Amino acid sequence: MISNSTLEYYNSHASEYAESTNRADMSENHSRFLRFLKTGASIVDIGCGGGRDMKSFKEKGYETFGIDASKELCRIASEYSGCPVKCTDFLSWSPDWKFDAFWANASLLHLTEADIIRFFSTKTAYLNDGGIIYFSMKTGINEGLDDNGRFFTPFSEKLLQKITKAFPGCVIVDRWSNSDSLDRKDVHWESVIISV
Repeated sequence: MISNSTLEYYNSHASEYAESTNRADMSENHSRFLRFLKTGASIVDIGCGGGRDMKSFKEKGYETFGIDASKELCRIASEYSGCPVKCTDFLSWSPDWKFDAFWANASLLHLTEADIIRFFSTKTAYLNDGGIIYFSMKTGINEGLDDNGRFFTPFSEKLLQKITKAFPGCVIVDRWSNSDSLDRKDVHWESVIISV
């Protein structure tokens, strides 16, 4: 579950956060993700933030939905993207149907390691056969609260091994490292796509 201080930060800074992140160029990550999907496939943006990625996917012809734990970001994301958004904690989310893909960009890292594993071991039941999951996490950071009170879990090889063990039969189909799309020099990302 996302910590109260993390949620408070995003609710209090929703407008400035959305304005900043919605300018980021995610074209490479989008391209690498979408090549595994047919046009019209259903995508859930896990932690949709300001709605940047949902808007892009919808404009490209994908059936796109979002979830986020921040009420303020849900409102902004829905208005910006024109996509349906449900305000819910990632672990409490329980949809009534299955999807073709999950997009979790810079979102699961706000969970503890145990909750990240729990997410993968329980929420993949809502993916269709052959579905994919994209997730990205910061590398080279410490686990815990940052200066803004947001909780982070860093990416590690050990964590990735635990994720892939959480559901048998999954395959890592792509993986790459990124510099920061907002040009923060000390921030680096690891992105992974898993097929189930």
